[in-house]
Amino acid sequence: MSDSSDSVSASRGALESTGLLELAGDVADEPDGSAWLAHTVREVAQTSPSLAFVLAGRYAADHVGRAVGPGGSVFGLGFAGSATVVSSALEPERVVVWDAVTGSVSVAPWRSVVPDAGAKRSGLAQADLVEITIPSDAVVEDVDASELVSRWDLFSGAALVGTARRAVLESQSYVLGRHQFGVLIGSFAGLRALLAEMDLRVREAEALLLRALDDDSSSPVSAVAGRAAVAVCIDAVQAHGGYGYIDEYPIAGLLRDAISIQSRAGGRRFHLARVAQLGLGSQATVLP
Repeated sequence: MSDSSDSVSASRGALESTGLLELAGDVADEPDGSAWLAHTVREVAQTSPSLAFVLAGRYAADHVGRAVGPGGSVFGLGFAGSATVVSSALEPERVVVWDAVTGSVSVAPWRSVVPDAGAKRSGLAQADLVEITIPSDAVVEDVDASELVSRWDLFSGAALVGTARRAVLESQSYVLGRHQFGVLIGSFAGLRALLAEMDLRVREAEALLLRALDDDSSSPVSAVAGRAAVAVCIDAVQAHGGYGYIDEYPIAGLLRDAISIQSRAGGRRFHLARVAQLGLGSQATVLP
């Protein structure tokens, strides 16, 4: 599936035939199941960041709330004073929300949620993002919230890594096909240095993702990958010159998607709090 004006839902039949939608359940008992899922999300993001975002949510929460509905989940983070935004694509059976204030995980049938699609968003246009309010009668699941959030961090991080890699590949292809003053602009020292820096940023994020998969660490993948993806996409716009701003080229869309995934993955304050807890422990443990 490639980026287009159509929603991810338009390709549901094709996605079901590939097995992508049920992959989390299929590999649940495999020792390297998370690696398979992260690799899938990362590869899909190079073609469609919107679909990668949708799959990341399904894969993160697939094991939660199965009693509520047999189909796929949609996952969201809930923060005080801000709306919970999730994807309504692919007709999820249930919504799973982690509440950052209470630390609880709530599950409700999607049919009981009244989504507000009125807010306009410029990124992840094919993911059908909506604001939701979790119903008051939602079931509070007895699950390991830290595992759920870690899975979301891992898979949303994989989506950001794939989006960033796509920006690098698009930029490399552009500078090797564009002439100026009778020579390829890919021969210009400044552009070569810019693309090399972009590649290094993505390699660092890819390495962190692989490390998190290898040692089952709680590394804040999406925090690092989010910053890298946004920075790389901004550099990609620069590498494309004026063409980077127009929709005939994918770069502006990739930048919007990278910013959107970064925000939906938790945002800056959430990740700063997670990194602080990893290094310092909970705030309560260090207070006198």
